[in-house]
Amino acid sequence: MQDMRILIVDDDPKLCAYLQEALASWNIPSQSVTNPLLVPSLVQETFYNVVILDVVMPEKSGLELLAEIRTLSPDSKIIMMTGFADKGMAIEALRLGALDFLEKPITLDLLSHAVHRALEMQKIELEYKRTLVALQQSQQELLVKTQQLEEANRELTETNKALSVLAQSIEKSRKAFEERMVMKVRSLILPLIEKLRQDPDLQRYEAELAMVVEHIENLTSGLATNLQIATALSFSELRIASMIKNGMTTDQIAAHLHISPDTVKTHRKNIRKKLKIVGTKQNLRTYLSSLDQ
Repeated sequence: MQDMRILIVDDDPKLCAYLQEALASWNIPSQSVTNPLLVPSLVQETFYNVVILDVVMPEKSGLELLAEIRTLSPDSKIIMMTGFADKGMAIEALRLGALDFLEKPITLDLLSHAVHRALEMQKIELEYKRTLVALQQSQQELLVKTQQLEEANRELTETNKALSVLAQSIEKSRKAFEERMVMKVRSLILPLIEKLRQDPDLQRYEAELAMVVEHIENLTSGLATNLQIATALSFSELRIASMIKNGMTTDQIAAHLHISPDTVKTHRKNIRKKLKIVGTKQNLRTYLSSLDQ
């Protein structure tokens, strides 16, 4: 153990010198004090790995000091020693927190065993405490990270909800706008064109006016407002797609547009191809109707 230090407390200076010499032979630095009243301030200023403490001293009892040292330096290991040992005193010392209890005269073998045992036990305890502190710190950091992730997830969920609501609102607004435009065209423009068709002076434009009406009806049928349909199909294909969606057969479309059924069939094939439904069993009218849903 690096920077270890031992404090010897005994009112006999010769014993203190003897113990210091023994510890030095084991490469263990030590300090001694013969006045027990100085001990509290010493253990507050310096950490001592082990305190070797005499029980009977004139100024202050070793048992009193034991309790104070345990409070001021709880990680220090305390070895009690006395020349007047009895069972009750030993039990009281151990109860107050002493690690070992040695009887004077102290043999060097017994002292060496007690000191090295105290140092080894302290090393294990300090490593355990450091590990525990590191574990608690890691646990706290993990808790903070977990809380941050939960908060980020909550914010992300709220953002997704807000975006979903916004998207729904935009879609509703778009559909409402399209519906208003269709209603205006049908309620304002078509009646005006129909009025023009009734004017005898404009009978020569009947075909053109009828075509305008048909174009407007096709444009407001719903398919023209679908971006996929509007960009994929030509105007002729869009007209035929609108008629198919409205339930007209190939022959009915041919008669209505004054074209051959084969031409209508060609348009149907092109429509299916452009909408990528070639070779499938899906009904074209069903597919076109599903685009409004």
